[in-house]
Parts: sequence; structure tokens; C-alpha cells
Amino acid sequence: MKMPTARLCAALLLLVAVSLTSYAQAPLSNNMPANGVLGQATLITNAAGATASGMNNAFGIAVDPTTGKLFVADRNNNRVLRFSSAAKLTNGASAEAALGQPDLVTVTANTGGISAATMNTPIRLFVDGAGRLWVADYGNRRVLRFDSASVKATGASANGVLGQPDFVTNTAGTTAAKMNRTTGVFVDAGGRLWVGERDNNRVLRFDNAAAKANGANADGVLGEPDFVTATGGLTAALMSGPFGVFVDAGGRLWVCEDGNNRVLRFDNAAALANGASANGVLGQPNFTSNSAPNPTRNGTTNLRGVYGDGSGGLYVVEEGNHRILYFANAASLANGANASNVLGQADFTSALAPAPPTASSFNFPNSMFIDNAANQIWAADAGNNRVLRFDMNAGPVSGISTIPGQRPTAYALSQNFPNPFNPTTTIRFTLPESGNVTLEVFDVLGRLVAVLVNQHMQAGSYQVPFNASALSSGVYLYRLSARGYSSVHKMMLLK
Repeated sequence: MKMPTARLCAALLLLVAVSLTSYAQAPLSNNMPANGVLGQATLITNAAGATASGMNNAFGIAVDPTTGKLFVADRNNNRVLRFSSAAKLTNGASAEAALGQPDLVTVTANTGGISAATMNTPIRLFVDGAGRLWVADYGNRRVLRFDSASVKATGASANGVLGQPDFVTNTAGTTAAKMNRTTGVFVDAGGRLWVGERDNNRVLRFDNAAAKANGANADGVLGEPDFVTATGGLTAALMSGPFGVFVDAGGRLWVCEDGNNRVLRFDNAAALANGASANGVLGQPNFTSNSAPNPTRNGTTNLRGVYGDGSGGLYVVEEGNHRILYFANAASLANGANASNVLGQADFTSALAPAPPTASSFNFPNSMFIDNAANQIWAADAGNNRVLRFDMNAGPVSGISTIPGQRPTAYALSQNFPNPFNPTTTIRFTLPESGNVTLEVFDVLGRLVAVLVNQHMQAGSYQVPFNASALSSGVYLYRLSARGYSSVHKMMLLK
């Protein structure tokens, strides 16, 4: 197979252009590309699936802090997929288990089911410090609890339920014990469960949630003055369509509101009286505005998720603008402050959702999760039926090995071997000094299809395996970038 000279030149020119743009090494770089993907075999595909490795409308994400396993709410397949700590780092990997369905290939369409072992459009997840998985089962108007979730068998029953009196009831209600369209779940360091309810326009608080009996009453409410009001509104004390909820290390509750296009901040939230006012707002200039303008740096719309990192930063997921905004030092910002950076877009005024997708694009993102222990960001890209992984200099990449010998005196990227190959090959390179290193693979159109290395490395000689079993036959290009050095080679996959 011979690639036309003109086409190869065009691809190389495109890669040169790409190389002039600094590659992101931290979550604060606009439009940074993802390092991995689940639900799809590559970073440029987006077909829906109902298999152990496919997804249909990925909506929620959580990592078990006790095992490192990843959970994904596969909304339209009415299930939650669980990936082992190793499989979650492999593009297109198969899940090891599913909750909400009897196996990894069965999906109950439309309304799913109403039992302890079935779900109806699960959309939000959280795993607490004891390994309990909490699921916002949106269609069934409830929150399910799975104890020791990382070892549950496929199809296992939940251990508890809140929002309904039992596992076979899903009626709507506006009381301290009933829920209506659960859209957010978060367990804080004190064991309190916070639940966002879209249709009741409120956030419920359950103290010592893991010990609650099925159908227990909530202990507090924000967004409404009491447990029996659900009118909603636009003030510092009222909400409209709350979605994601997050509690930071300082005890501040952050709530993103779809209906009011804003994020509210409640300081010392666990001690607040029912119906208390918020202390701050982002996405709007004040507590009485809820405009949804074209994309800007300080305006938000179609909000779906909010999550903080370990340094005081706050991420806000915007479905309609196909982006995630980052606010540094969020708790200290004035109302309506500008975002610091953006993921999914090249700037603050774009709202693109390219088809096919790229490694740095979103199509209706709906939630995210920050794994501070592994230094990774996970984003549920619902419209592209995938979950993206962003590695923030997380450490050694699986598969890299050193080549013994003297310390190299120059940077070098060698030709892969074997070449042509099917489906695996090896890429070698040398580093004369330590620094941040990226090794990426592109197709002939310049689209990123794999990130093999993205980390700080010491001087030395290395080799990295590349498995292209998920790619089609053709010419691909790989690029090494390190401390101002950049080199590109082509390789050929023949199947």
C-alpha cells in the first residue's frame, strides 16, 4: 500500500502546525486532548453500543477510592458498568461487570426496570470512602446504594434505597422521604449524602446516609423553604432544575442549576437551616439573573455537572456549549467571575461539536470526576457515547520499558519495528535530559488517535509498544515532543 506523495505532505504539514501548539501538561490548558477513551475503540469514533465495551449515552462517572475501579452510568442501556483499575487505562476495554442488567450484553430498553437489581436511566454516581456506590436512578426517582460495589457480581441487587419506601415503588412526591427526578449524588467527608432533585427544585441532605433505613426522611433541604414546596425560583434561596452537586474540603456545597444557568455556593452547608440563601454564584452576575447567552467566559448554560479538585479549582460541565469550564480558586471569586480555562473548545466563545469527534472535543458532556490520587480527569461525553480520560502527569505509562546503555547525548525518534505491522509494533526514542515527554499517534488527516506517552521522564533510552488492533489499515504518523524537540515518523498498518 503506497500513500500518495501529495497526501502525505499535506498530513505532515498538518502535524507541523499541530506541533506549533503547546501540548497540554496540566488541566489548565484550553482544548487539551484526552489520553484515553472507554466506550469506543479509538478517540475518533462515537457509535452507540450495548456490549461489554460499548456505551449508549454515557452520563455519570465515579472512581472507587478503595480499589481504583471505574464506574460509568450507561444511561440509555439502563446500567452501570464497572471497569477494573487496569482495564480503565486501555482504550476500548471491556467492563468487568454491570449493575442494573443481568449480564453485559442485555439492555432493557426505554424504562428499564423497577426492582433492587434494575434501573431506569441512571445518570449520576458516587463512590464513598467505604466503597459504597450511590446511584441517582433518575427514571425511578430514587437513590440506590450498593455496598462493596467493586466486588459486586453482575446483576447484583442494591443494599438500600432512598427517595422511595422500597425497591418496587417509583412514584413522584414532594416530602422529606420522596424524590422526583434525581440528578445529583455526592457523599461528603462527614458521611452526608447530598441529592439534587430536578423536578422538586431542591437539594436534600441525609446525615449518616449509609445507616439510613430504606425510605428514610432527609435531614435538610436547600433550594426550597421546606420539604413540601417545589415551586422553584430565581433568588439566592431558590433553585430551578438543580443537577450536579459537590461538597469541597471546606464544607462548601456547590450546585449547578440547569433552569437558572448558574452555579450556587453554600458555605458551611451542613449547618445551614432549611431554605438558606447561597453565598455566591458563578455563571451569572447576580442571584436574580439567569440569561443563557452565546458562549462567554463568565456565562453558563445547560449545566449538568460540577466538581472540584484538590487545589480549590472548580469544573463546571456545560452540555449545550459542549465544554467544561475551569474556575481557579473558586471559593474566593466574586459573583459572575470569569473562568480560567476551558476543555472541549479552543476558546471561550466557541461551542463546536465536530463529527467525527476528536481527542479534545465533546458532544453534550454531562458529568466528570477528578481522581486526585491518580491525577486524572474523567469526562462523560454523552453524545459521543464515550468516557474520556485526561492524564495530568500521572506517572509511568503502562508498557514503557528502558533500554540499558550509556546516557544518550541527543534526542532521537527511531522508526517503529516491525513496519509494516499487524497489529502491534514498537517505537523507540532517546532523551538526553529529563523533562515532559509526549508520544502521540495521528491518522493521515492529522486527527489524534492515541497518546502513548504523556509524562515527566528521566534521561535515557526507551521503547513503547503500540497496539493498533482497533484501527483500520493505513498510514499513521507518530510524533515525539520533549523540551522543544519534535520529530515525526510514519508507519503502516496492514491487516
